Amino acid sequence: MEQPPASNADWSCLPGCILASILCLLEFPDVFSTAAVCTSWRATARMLPRLGNIYSRPQTPCLLYTSVAGATEMFSLTTSRSYTLPKLPADTHVADRYIFGSSHGWLVTADGRSELHLFNPATGEQLGLAPIATIEHVTPVLDDNGRLSRYNLSFYDARVPRLELQPPQAFQVGELREALFVKVVLSCDPSRADCTAMLIHNPNRQLSFARVGLGGEQWHWVTTSPRYVDYSDCIYHAGAFYAIDLQGGIHRYTIAGSYASCEVIFNDTVAYIAHNVYIAEASSGGLLQIWRFTDMQGDETRELRTNGFDIYDLDFENQSIMPKNNLGDDALFIGHNYTCCLPTKDYPKLLPGHVYFTDDCDYWVMDNKNSRRDVGFYNLENRSCHELASTVPWVNWPNPIWITPSFTKTKKGVILIRKHSTSLEFYKKHPGTAGNYITPPPSMRQASKLLTAGDEHHGQDRSTFLLHE
Repeated sequence: MEQPPASNADWSCLPGCILASILCLLEFPDVFSTAAVCTSWRATARMLPRLGNIYSRPQTPCLLYTSVAGATEMFSLTTSRSYTLPKLPADTHVADRYIFGSSHGWLVTADGRSELHLFNPATGEQLGLAPIATIEHVTPVLDDNGRLSRYNLSFYDARVPRLELQPPQAFQVGELREALFVKVVLSCDPSRADCTAMLIHNPNRQLSFARVGLGGEQWHWVTTSPRYVDYSDCIYHAGAFYAIDLQGGIHRYTIAGSYASCEVIFNDTVAYIAHNVYIAEASSGGLLQIWRFTDMQGDETRELRTNGFDIYDLDFENQSIMPKNNLGDDALFIGHNYTCCLPTKDYPKLLPGHVYFTDDCDYWVMDNKNSRRDVGFYNLENRSCHELASTVPWVNWPNPIWITPSFTKTKKGVILIRKHSTSLEFYKKHPGTAGNYITPPPSMRQASKLLTAGDEHHGQDRSTFLLHE
């Protein structure tokens, strides 16, 4: 019997599991487009991004920004269109935050109390980082009623013993974020593995790090830097953090508990302090040193504009740099984001040999929040800059930032409650871990709620409860 032509097939009847397996191969703009086909496809397309552990297809970086209407949007480089994110919880509203980084699909934001958070705009999840008061140079000041009144910021570099460079300076609670934070990078996606956040902060652009999630109650000050420090950028490479200073030197920091050992692996390139120096890993695995050049343009309205990049391969054995006239098939992303190279063979909508940039000069950005943002891409071959879009859909603040969307959700754990004759013990257990004793323990009111919510009994004496987070 002759089969009917495929054009007569009713694709709306395609089983959802088969459709989902096909959509998993597409980037999110294409998944969203399939929602217009029919009702059943729309249901599958809307469901898929919520299943982050299933929909894990690598995404092309997007420009995340706040629109004139106050919505959080992403400009896709694959379609040259903007997509409005679903309505987000009020406490994650990007328009009210300062942005100090993006890594593995997570934004690093500072709220109105200058506390740092990780926020995944694709899933709506938020993770708090260690309290700002645990940063070495920050001292909270309380009023007569015991409420936080302000912060004092001390000025000494990473050398021990401490050498006070000037008296501490007072900052209002919401103002400290402007003076303290420079950039935050993550060692990995916190939804997939144990993660460490490395913070470049003032004074003097030094380093502190903290765990994300369990064990992340404190920022650990890095005191092993070889000298007075001025770090510009940092990446995680081969199991360690590689920080580059404003003279082109590269220092490798290996984390062990609360200690970071340091090794100078590349000496300073220039004798003077520069700005906008970056480090990136090429798709081939080698490390790159990147210098960005800017100038002030305009007469009445002064604007900071990028006018060029110099990129160098690093010869670690001879401690020398080699000019790199092109990136081959790689595309480079620079700004407050995690500096990275992506192979265009895997991301065909990206332009090979181009640098995609946003402005990240911290003092200029902070002092000129209403100035036009420096966003575009640079052709290394003919050394020309281009606007990203003919019309600019973003507002000038918060600063637009590159982000690689990730729909992977954090793994939820369980709380084990062990009931003794006179006390309760609480353990938090995540998949693949032995569990951690929760300190301090919850209040009795919280404990009562946990026991009421416990949905399983374990052990012959029925003294252990299991509460799913």
